[in-house]
Amino acid sequence: MTTSDNPVKRVIVPVQSGKGVLVQRGQRLKVIAEQGPQVGDLFAFVQDSLDETLSPSQTRSKLGKFRLEVGQPLFSIRRKPLFMLEEDTVGVHDLLAPACDTLRYSEDFGIEDHPSCRENLNGALRELGYSPPGYPDPVNLFQNTPIADLQGTRDTRESVAKPGDYVLLRAMEDLIAVVSACPQDQTNLNGDRCKELVLEVYG
Repeated sequence: MTTSDNPVKRVIVPVQSGKGVLVQRGQRLKVIAEQGPQVGDLFAFVQDSLDETLSPSQTRSKLGKFRLEVGQPLFSIRRKPLFMLEEDTVGVHDLLAPACDTLRYSEDFGIEDHPSCRENLNGALRELGYSPPGYPDPVNLFQNTPIADLQGTRDTRESVAKPGDYVLLRAMEDLIAVVSACPQDQTNLNGDRCKELVLEVYG
């Protein structure tokens, strides 16, 4: 991709919300943290087979590592490459955590009716005219939750994404891609406040 390329679609993912876009094979999806530290839960579904979803566990297994790497694919639950990671200005993402849901906030923080990535996914799919197919796990872009010790404890740290940082993913199938601007405001995951994200699709 060159700096002269213009996106064929640009979508703002509002604070603590989710949005989806259709990405055809060969198109590129750019997920941008325009305002700095902000996690984006990335979900993806094969357009003609919604039960084939992006899978962080299969991606971990196929890559043999717990981190994404430029030039390596992200895989589906059927071990099929769905995206190729072409550019990454952050380099710190999470392949372990599930999407937050309403129970996470009610049980762990005592907050009822809090926005969640699970509900953001479902709402974004409904907005596109699709029924939510089960409970897929996301690839947590820009999330900084490393393994902290030999006992396997996961640490929660502020995202290291700076304003304008992004990942660029090339679609290897016709996909529905959904990104939730993670609504976590009870930890430092998203810095001092939750922020919007930007999705751009390039033809």
